[in-house]
Amino acid sequence: MDIYILENSETQLISETVCYQLFPERMKKAERYLKADDRLMCIGAGLLISLIARINESEIYISECGKPYAKNGIFFNVSHSGNCAALVFGKNETGIDIEKINEDNLYLAEHIFTERELQWISSEPVKRFHILWSIKESVLKATGTGLYSSVPFPEICPEKNHISVSGTNYYFSYGIFENKSIAVSSTSFVGKLNIKKISADEIINGCFYLTKC
Repeated sequence: MDIYILENSETQLISETVCYQLFPERMKKAERYLKADDRLMCIGAGLLISLIARINESEIYISECGKPYAKNGIFFNVSHSGNCAALVFGKNETGIDIEKINEDNLYLAEHIFTERELQWISSEPVKRFHILWSIKESVLKATGTGLYSSVPFPEICPEKNHISVSGTNYYFSYGIFENKSIAVSSTSFVGKLNIKKISADEIINGCFYLTKC
């Protein structure tokens, strides 16, 4: 499955005027971030949605659980962490999570993982903690219920490629990308992750209304 990555260093090269034309509501959201990096990641996600998935902001609606969907039938999901935004999209329900690997997060393990999951991460605590965390988040985002769902979440076994949640199978795949864990889940088979870094030049040259700016 293709994963599209846009780093903040590339996002900041795109005119904000263009971004306001493409997704004014997301730009209002971005303005509320206090940190410049967070703002750029929010904008980067908007660029990926608009110019890679080709979904207009006017075509997006939000479910009761807060998950965005496209009216044209394309399923998409975004995540951002570690100074970059990530996008996945396709014909089936999907979720993506990207996490910057930081050993300071390890204290959360005993609060969010089961005994078996804790045993799995014990051989490589920092790396495996973030892998498992990303898988869980991507599945929760694919279900559309989010982290605070009242539905009991089953154990994750990373050696397998799927998990059943409320009677629906979600397939997942994961990997490490530049000191970040990344995982994708979908109701269809995911397969190997194909990570594609997008540059500002590719965005500008790939969209006719950007070349006018």
